[in-house]
Amino acid sequence: MYKTDDELAKDYNTNADYQKWTYRLNTDVNVTKTTVVKLGVSGSLTKRNSPGLGDNDVWGELFGYSAIRTPITYSNGYIPAVGTGNQTNPWVAATQTGYNENWTNNIQTNVTLDQDLNFLVNGLTFEGSFGYDTYNSSNIERHKWPEQWRAERHRDQDGNLIFTNISGPSVLTQASSNDGSRREFLIAMLNYNHSIKDHHIGIDLRYNQESNTFTQNLGTDIKNGIAKKNQGLAGRAAYNWKNRYYADFNFGYTGSENFSPGHQFGFFPAVSGAWNIAEENFIKENMKWINMFKIRYSYGKVGNDNLGGNRFPYLYTIDGNNKGGYQWAEFGNDKNYPGLGFSQVASPYVTWEMATKQDLGLDLSLWNNQFSMTVDAFKDERTGIYMDRNFLPSYVGLTSIPSANVGAVRSKGIDGNFTVQRQFNKVHVTVRGNITLSKNEVLDRDEEQSVYPYQMQKGYRVNQTRGLIALGLFKDYDDIRNSPTQTFGAYQPGDIKYKDVNGDGVINNDDVVAVGSTSTPNLVYGFGASVTWKGFDVNVLFQGAGSSSFFIYGKTVYAFTEGEWGNILKGLLENRWVSADISGDPATENPNAPYPRLSYSDRDGNNYRNSTFWLRNGRYLRLRNLDIGYTLPKEMLHKIHMNSVRIYCIGTNLFTWAPFKLWDPETTDPRGETYPLIKSVTLGLQISL
Repeated sequence: MYKTDDELAKDYNTNADYQKWTYRLNTDVNVTKTTVVKLGVSGSLTKRNSPGLGDNDVWGELFGYSAIRTPITYSNGYIPAVGTGNQTNPWVAATQTGYNENWTNNIQTNVTLDQDLNFLVNGLTFEGSFGYDTYNSSNIERHKWPEQWRAERHRDQDGNLIFTNISGPSVLTQASSNDGSRREFLIAMLNYNHSIKDHHIGIDLRYNQESNTFTQNLGTDIKNGIAKKNQGLAGRAAYNWKNRYYADFNFGYTGSENFSPGHQFGFFPAVSGAWNIAEENFIKENMKWINMFKIRYSYGKVGNDNLGGNRFPYLYTIDGNNKGGYQWAEFGNDKNYPGLGFSQVASPYVTWEMATKQDLGLDLSLWNNQFSMTVDAFKDERTGIYMDRNFLPSYVGLTSIPSANVGAVRSKGIDGNFTVQRQFNKVHVTVRGNITLSKNEVLDRDEEQSVYPYQMQKGYRVNQTRGLIALGLFKDYDDIRNSPTQTFGAYQPGDIKYKDVNGDGVINNDDVVAVGSTSTPNLVYGFGASVTWKGFDVNVLFQGAGSSSFFIYGKTVYAFTEGEWGNILKGLLENRWVSADISGDPATENPNAPYPRLSYSDRDGNNYRNSTFWLRNGRYLRLRNLDIGYTLPKEMLHKIHMNSVRIYCIGTNLFTWAPFKLWDPETTDPRGETYPLIKSVTLGLQISL
């Protein structure tokens, strides 16, 4: 990724590098005719290398350090920098700050027993599994820092550069950290499947338990060494008649360590039914081109015990630091005895988040499966969402913030996919597509009432983007005098003009409203095609997203808000507002210009608020994958004792089409200073013996 220092490369690697090795072993042992024991072992080993300051810092410096600001090094050997911290030369950050190594090791092992119990009940089987997984990670940071200098903008009387020392040198230091965990699980399942003429019955009963334990980097908190445990019982009963009418019932009875006794277990039932109309006689006899026409509906409940990393919220914690006490001394003496107090009050009634899910679906297959389609309309309502009670009044007398199941969110949408397959002589073509369109709404949450309902999160989407509504730029001082007063610092012609939403004659935070969508796309889709002909095959996949928006900001967007630090991205300042006193042309004072008046070091001023002026559309379409291959003829391979040989070329992330051009819109990153998406081309040879 980076051009490195050839001299340092002899000693250690400062470049971005990622390597991964994977392995898998499966062994099945037929103990008897009805008993099979399976042993599985798999795992992966990864190694990642990065520059001392880290990959993201390097990209932040590339965004901040102008390419014409300084040379890589000054002629006298001094290392240049703009400021301290990460305001340094990207070449320095990538090559002169040491390097980091990260190793991870994952091992998954399991033993499974499959037992056919037909000798007891026809159609009855048992499956039991025990697994033991381990994860270990180690990090080594070897950091150093060169002495850095900044050349001032003027020279001395002899014409020499004047240097200011930015930072002194630091020799190579070393630090390390590690992490690790182990997971044990047990699964036992009984399955019964039986058919009596046209009646098909299936019954499943499953027990599972799991334990996750941190083995390294535990810190001083005792609970970090306590295994995270849960267990559950699940069952399913299914019936269908002639593959025409279907009815299912299933349930889960699940327990979690996160809840107090009496609240640990939750019961989560679900029912579903379906009707395959294609199996009706009037369809089979008159419309034989319909292979499947199934309508289905399901209704059920599921639970969530993920409390954002907060374990055992039903227990309180006690702290003896700065919790007050008693003074037992006479006047002029000190006999103070500190007391104990609650550092966290208990939330004993916290329980499962509950989601009620409904789905109405259609499965369709026509013309001997040349066309197939699945469409689902879904609705989820999640209640009892766990969150902190941040807005309880102080007169309640609590010394910490409790938690409770107070949130509710409803989401609904459609999801579908289709496949078309056709044969044209020796050319076989397959076209596929999928789409998901969804929208959610906050029904309830912990928030204080507002005079302006539009500023509450209730009634809006989760993580809805919010900002001021921009009305363009101020044309002149008369425009300013005739507009509501804006309270975000001094402003003048060429600055952003905002809408007075509440009509009080003042523009302030009360005028912040929901704008745009969310950074998470509400529309996700993909489509692709596969074509085969005489050993040649071409596979193409496009992936896209829409109905998303995000704000942009940072040193490359808000020009000069961090002084000398920050590039100006190409195209960002084209057709900006320029005073006629500077340009000599009144036409440059355009109130509809795409960029406001330039200012210097005004990062918190009027122009740099989250507003529709800086809101960007996050939709995109990407050529995610292009795979072209050729499989050698079998008659040729038989002579050399091979089953198949395929030569292929795969391109990944080759092209992206999006209205947003500054950086990858899929990241929805407001600053763009993240490790970029990789475009790759792979040549391969696949051989089967």
